[in-house]
Amino acid sequence: MSRTLDWTLAGAQVVLHGEGALFYPAESTLLVADTHFGKAALMRRRGLAVPSGQSRDDLQRLSGLIEAFSPRRLIVLGDFFHHRPSPGEPFLQLFPQWLAQHCAVSVEAVVGNHDRHAAGVDIGIRWHDFLDLGPFRLRHEPEPVAGRHVLAGHLHPVLTLQVAADRLRAPVFWFREQVSVLPSFGALTGGWDVPRNAPGRTVLVIEGELFEGPGRKCPAIL
Repeated sequence: MSRTLDWTLAGAQVVLHGEGALFYPAESTLLVADTHFGKAALMRRRGLAVPSGQSRDDLQRLSGLIEAFSPRRLIVLGDFFHHRPSPGEPFLQLFPQWLAQHCAVSVEAVVGNHDRHAAGVDIGIRWHDFLDLGPFRLRHEPEPVAGRHVLAGHLHPVLTLQVAADRLRAPVFWFREQVSVLPSFGALTGGWDVPRNAPGRTVLVIEGELFEGPGRKCPAIL
């Protein structure tokens, strides 16, 4: 078991991390997808009993990744926000302090479908419609692009595992020939089951550990 896994993708060496992140050493760039900051606050406003502190916890996880890899850039592959933040939301209070603590890192994001609701909200990061980096096209939707290997989010891919009567839905990195999808980074984002007969390879994230699968170190896939 390991919290990191060396991986070759589109001829480039990358490192997968058990927090659902991908590090590209050649460009000193750390990638995560679908943080959905502010979702817990929105759910509480709508009357759901969701604990507070989720944004703080997710920012602490990002800090841990920055400490582990010392990247020059941190790029979120879309859906940085879950909704348009309201004044006084905890995230808007926390993020400027967090950003100041990591002033040596360029924090950037690709615009996702949820981010369009927050157009014009200035939180001090750089936004991109898409971004080319080495052999990769960084975008939110996992759609192929000629001449590039797409790294995307949007789907929140998971696999459902079963042992006897016990089931577990595990986030996964889903690697295909032209398009690869990172797991959702945000803790309250749910998941989409990768079809059993889907092409490509998967790496499962279970309690922060990485497992190549299916069929090597993981239980049966439904």
